[in-house]
Amino acid sequence: MLKGTRLVLRPIAGEDAAWLLTHWSRPEVRRFLFDDETVSAELVAEILDESDDDFARHGYGLWLLLEGDAAVGVCGLRAMDDGAELLYSVDPLHWGRGLASEAARAVLDHVGPIEVVAETDAGNVTSERVATALGLRLESERPGPNGVLKRFVRPGS
Repeated sequence: MLKGTRLVLRPIAGEDAAWLLTHWSRPEVRRFLFDDETVSAELVAEILDESDDDFARHGYGLWLLLEGDAAVGVCGLRAMDDGAELLYSVDPLHWGRGLASEAARAVLDHVGPIEVVAETDAGNVTSERVATALGLRLESERPGPNGVLKRFVRPGS
């Protein structure tokens, strides 16, 4: 478990599958996180398995964001060949409160100085702000499924 100022983060688990499916199926959430593709129960199960594997192999994965007893989002890292990808989503009812930044800071503090990448679609200004506030620097821009895809990086040491 990780702690922020307002949040407790715990690894996602099978018991969270229904909540994750509902959360990630919201059009506002899946627009950028899943390139507006439909999220299925099978995909949620795959993500749960990948996160479990990442925790076992690397000490990180995806955490459920809890404010009190209520789930308000997800944040964590997914292992990649050249480091880890930062991912986060917050329930739209809680947007604008800085929860993504708080959660991502807790995750980055937990993993220490590894290379972290965050990719944002053009137009996802909020995620760009989160990435830069965390100290990630714009490395490149390339065509993506929904226009320009921006790659932000925090080098490892």
